[in-house]
Amino acid sequence: MRERDVLEEFRPLFRPRSVAVVGATNNPFKLGYHALAAVRSAGFEGEVYPVHPREEEVQGLKAYPSVEALPEGVELYIFAVPGPAAVEEAGKAARRGARAGVIFAGGFREMGAEGERLQRELARRADEAGMKVVGPNCIGVLNPSGKLNATFAFPLSWFPPGDVAVVSQSGGMGNVILNHMLDERVGLSKFVSLGNRANLDFHHVLEYLAEDPETAVICLFVEGLDHGREFLEKASLAASRKPVLVYSRGYSGKASRAALSHTGASASSEEIYRGAFRQAGVLAVDSAEELVCAAKALSLGAVPRGEGLFLCTHTAGPAIALAEICERGGLRFPDLRAELASAMEEFLPPGAAPGNPLDAFAFAWTDPSIYLRAVDLALSQEDVHAAVAVFASGAASGIRFPFREYARLGKEHGKPVYLCVLTPFLTPGELDQAREEGIPTYNTPEKAGKALVRAAEYHRLSRDRASR
Repeated sequence: MRERDVLEEFRPLFRPRSVAVVGATNNPFKLGYHALAAVRSAGFEGEVYPVHPREEEVQGLKAYPSVEALPEGVELYIFAVPGPAAVEEAGKAARRGARAGVIFAGGFREMGAEGERLQRELARRADEAGMKVVGPNCIGVLNPSGKLNATFAFPLSWFPPGDVAVVSQSGGMGNVILNHMLDERVGLSKFVSLGNRANLDFHHVLEYLAEDPETAVICLFVEGLDHGREFLEKASLAASRKPVLVYSRGYSGKASRAALSHTGASASSEEIYRGAFRQAGVLAVDSAEELVCAAKALSLGAVPRGEGLFLCTHTAGPAIALAEICERGGLRFPDLRAELASAMEEFLPPGAAPGNPLDAFAFAWTDPSIYLRAVDLALSQEDVHAAVAVFASGAASGIRFPFREYARLGKEHGKPVYLCVLTPFLTPGELDQAREEGIPTYNTPEKAGKALVRAAEYHRLSRDRASR
């Protein structure tokens, strides 16, 4: 039997050769206007076909009066029409050989029995034609490297490409995650807002992302699972190849009912979900911010091979906060060997005691080489598996942290180095430089601490998987 080509199966969704926007319009107060604007603003290189029953031209493009009037072979259809109309139009597109579709409209299974019936009919028509449908009740699909913005938000076209994928049941939470990614300078490989999951669910997309050469880390937002066994199987397969992280919500009574009314999903107990995620080797986190901060570290390959951490700073308060987060998360700060402490004492300023954590006072701010010398010594100790530096940027003073030299030390010792830079001004530029050097860099001790904890936890998950 011929082996399936999963990448080709999903190509019409993420890299279509042609796109039709059903419901496209010149009226900026209609969703169809923004859907077509989004496709065009991304610089999509294939053919784009607006569908409108009365307009001859939409946003400068030739319009077609119906799906039946379109040229043969359109691969991706975006449906910016109400629910019942979307089902009808999707059926027409399926009969004309559509390979993939995105349906924004709500009013399906989240609305009760009639909506459930409507969604089943949608799934039946799509399945019979082999058409993959994202949604309904979603914000669509994004592939920056493929210049595809199949959403109704044209600003998403400016999202920088990268290697972190996001699959979110909720469109709104998907936006929250994307916002954090922009803040953290984390590039995107693929974004999928699943919504009600008519015939495309988490396990289908996980199977694709496990194979996708552009994706190094997979991030999920889950409100509830309808196909638990299939999810565990595909999540486990994906996690054997690349990090898979999940942020899940909807466990409490009110939250569970809200999830059900939103995307038609009903969550079970948190303990069951957490256990299932662990079983699959999926790393669970507690917030969207934590999801992105952890993904940032893992995409850079900054995985400590143990729990030992060295921390150095010139500003005690933030370092104390970071250290407490790390210790509560299972990391530890090994005492330095006597000969290393003695060597460190030779270059530390008066009053600074060699140790771990290390506070070198303001002298290390005016002379950041103190950081480099201390980290070089500490990383030579076998039970120190990573280092983190906390540095308050000089902003307009001209003092900069030595990113390149710091990164070089980590590479020489074969251990990850993290950085927490505290500044209100230069963080964007510094984050970009740090990423180029492969240093996970954060602007608060909370972000840095939680990222370290999750990266170490990922190592434990991987180690446990390998021992099974």
